[in-house]
Amino acid sequence: MRFSALFFAGAAAAAAVPQGDTLILPNAPAPSDIKVLGVTAIGTGCPAGHAFVNIDATGTIFDVAFDKYVVSAGPGTNPAADSRKNCRLSINIQFPSGYQFSVVETRFTGYASLAQGQTGTVRAGYTFSGDNRQEVVFQKNLVAPYDDNYNMLAGVGVESFSLCGSTTAILNVNSEIRITPLATPYFGVMTVSAPQRIALKWRRNCDPSA
Repeated sequence: MRFSALFFAGAAAAAAVPQGDTLILPNAPAPSDIKVLGVTAIGTGCPAGHAFVNIDATGTIFDVAFDKYVVSAGPGTNPAADSRKNCRLSINIQFPSGYQFSVVETRFTGYASLAQGQTGTVRAGYTFSGDNRQEVVFQKNLVAPYDDNYNMLAGVGVESFSLCGSTTAILNVNSEIRITPLATPYFGVMTVSAPQRIALKWRRNCDPSA
């Protein structure tokens, strides 16, 4: 069973206008000027050999598929190992001089089946390598009884832009799903599934001394 995630590397300072499965944002740098140089994944939800990365020919769109990003709780499970999984994606992005970017929207979708007393949580946090500013975090809680797909769509409450003066930045996406409490007589399960999306907001003419 494989679950996939889709990320879009082109966006701008204005509001997004949906067109099919993509986000078209005006005044963005030309897609040919934005490149995804590489993606790495590490975590219990995406162990070695279980995160499948594909970057398109333009280098501006990539997707990551998982087949181990599943948590469970209750009879037959290991509370310490099965009830929480995480995945840290590090995305190395190249862009034109004078630009900065920030996450403007994030979307996680999946499935959860939660029994009496259980809560399922999906969390995503965003930081830049080499930047000690606070992580920007989005979170959604699902409370039992719940047996359906879920969708976490969040806009940025606090913008955190990549450092000014650089032409590359590594965006770290720290995600996790978990079910609580650890000890429960009922079985529950939660997954991350397709599509998982990130939209980036760009701004230009930044001042490196600011």
